[in-house]
Amino acid sequence: MTPGLWCWREEKFRFCGDGDCPDWVLAEIHSNLAQLTTDQLNDLGEHTAKSILGAEIPEAEISKIYSITKGSMDGPKGGIACLRFLLTSASRYNTESTAFSTELQQLGLPKEHTAIICRLLDDYVLKIRAVLRQKSLSINQLDTFSCSIPKNTIDCIQLKIGIQNEIVDGLPRKTAHTVNLNRNDALLLLSELKAVRDTMESYNFDKKYSEEN
Repeated sequence: MTPGLWCWREEKFRFCGDGDCPDWVLAEIHSNLAQLTTDQLNDLGEHTAKSILGAEIPEAEISKIYSITKGSMDGPKGGIACLRFLLTSASRYNTESTAFSTELQQLGLPKEHTAIICRLLDDYVLKIRAVLRQKSLSINQLDTFSCSIPKNTIDCIQLKIGIQNEIVDGLPRKTAHTVNLNRNDALLLLSELKAVRDTMESYNFDKKYSEEN
């Protein structure tokens, strides 16, 4: 059995919001992050933390960390995604570095590697939280929308919806969804959405919050 797998199945983790650790994160910890030297992990972590704050990831530097001269970048991308998840989730759920350290080691990350990630968390947590607060106001944003009638169908309407910053496995991603509706259901949905819009436009949020305070 893979080291750390038993605790992933049996325990909940504070840095995951007292939930399970995703399969892919556990896999990347064992097959990717744990295989790096501490210096490599430190450099990768610094680039990842800065990318969370909006900086571009220097592909040439990342290639050097993984000693890649040509070929697939799947390894670096997986490592960055894993570190990004660890740092953003620990920041989001206010996980103290001592608890974070214990949980990472339970998942099988070596102690020396764990210390580096915890140091990164301590160094960047306030800035990461600020970014998360800003992005929390813009998650699941409607990006594109189209409505069409598919060929060879009767009373069917197809909606294509593009979403910005949909949270997938703890990370904001651009997603696309296709929904097929019966024409009558589409008309009912439109009517309900208009009612919700009218309610929101007439609602006095300032009054509500002033009364609560």
